[in-house]
Amino acid sequence: RYQVEMAAGYDMSSRALYENGVKWESCRDSLYQRYQVEMAAGYDMSSRALYCNGCFAAGINFGASLISLFYGEGDFKETIKIAVLAGWDSDNPAATWGGLLGFIYGKDRLLEIFPHPLSNQYYIHRTRKGFENGGMDDFTSMAQKGIAIIDKVVVKELNGTVIDNGRGWLIPVD
Repeated sequence: RYQVEMAAGYDMSSRALYENGVKWESCRDSLYQRYQVEMAAGYDMSSRALYCNGCFAAGINFGASLISLFYGEGDFKETIKIAVLAGWDSDNPAATWGGLLGFIYGKDRLLEIFPHPLSNQYYIHRTRKGFENGGMDDFTSMAQKGIAIIDKVVVKELNGTVIDNGRGWLIPVD
């Protein structure tokens, strides 16, 4: 569990800093201070002399991701903006919340937020190799794959059922 400490002596999580009205930039600075400067809680990326001081590390990007989630308050553009500006490997937090908030909002709401034509295709071989269909995918297919994964988790891990012709889930409380 990562916690953010203010250099001025506060010992609060990023959520507590958000709830106490601390600006997101100061919250991000405290994340940097605690983990990259002080190397607290066993976070030793700075001691490893890695490219970009370990900017790609999941731990520090997870902290930045939480900051963007709290301070973005569910607003798509604000959350993504903070994710890009706060992250070390700034595409990771932005992609995480862009994907999740986009999934939650849905296509119609995203078209309201971005009132111009959006591509439905994605060519993943720009940065990754070995995917089916020559690296071409589309968001409808990605959404279908995501729903299939959720269905499997609900049924196999949560002992639930897919209901309403695949439009919902019933998950037992116990």
